[in-house]
This record gives sequence, C-alpha cells and structure tokens, in this order.
Amino acid sequence: MPRATVSTETERHELQSCPGGFVELRRMTHDQRLHRQDMAMSMSMQTDQRSKTAEMNVTPTQTKVSQFEFRTCIVDHNLEDEGGRKLNFTNPRDFDLLDGRVGEEIGNLIDELHNWGDELPNSEKPSASASSAPATSPVRAASQATSLP
Repeated sequence: MPRATVSTETERHELQSCPGGFVELRRMTHDQRLHRQDMAMSMSMQTDQRSKTAEMNVTPTQTKVSQFEFRTCIVDHNLEDEGGRKLNFTNPRDFDLLDGRVGEEIGNLIDELHNWGDELPNSEKPSASASSAPATSPVRAASQATSLP
C-alpha cells in the first residue's frame, strides 16, 4: 500500500544570513499544518442592532505562528546567543533574541519545505492533482496584504 505518513527525513540548510550557521528542518504533519492555519488569523465580529452596523476585526498572529513553526520544524541547529549558549526555540525569549535576517531566512526555508506544488514528499513524481499551496505561508502573505476597511 502507498505510504501516507509524513516523511521522517530532515533537510539540512546552511544559512546565508549567518555564516557557519545551519538548521535541520522536518516537515509538519497534516494536523500540525491545520493547527498552524488555525493560529494564523483570529477573527471576531460585533454587530449593533440599533444602529444596524457590523464591525469585523482581523488580528494577525504572526509571532505565535512563527514560534510554532520554529518549535515544530527545527530539529537541530547551531545558532547561539552572545554568550555562546545554543538558542532554544521552544522558549519565546530565545525566539525574541534571533536576528531578523536569520529568522526571515529560516521562515522562508520552512515555507519552501512545505510548498508541495514543486514536489510531493512521499511520491517519486508529482501527481497531476498536486496541491497548489502558496509559495509563502498565509502568515507572511497576510503581513504583506492591505488591511480590511
């Protein structure tokens, strides 16, 4: 029977933004990807029956989603703080210390790892009905989109 579980193989990436630095990444499971999408946008709507108006608030949660991606996808790395201590991406304080260029590069690598339009992870060749997942994550796309009126 065909294998339908997430690949346990990891991919090692040398970081251009941090010479000598590397990250080893793994793919998210389907459940983890759904959880990530659920976290990506928080929406609420309020209506006022007297004035017959409605207000919708959309709150991007980019930081929480990125922290989840780093916690979930980074299997190993050699990135350290000023004191030579290895960063722990399960700790939000260490996530906050990360240089923006390095964080952006790692985020892009995670996005590329999950872009299944290029290659399906458990098959020898992409199928004709391959997902047309966006090249960038919904979180990064939301940060580039204009806000709702």
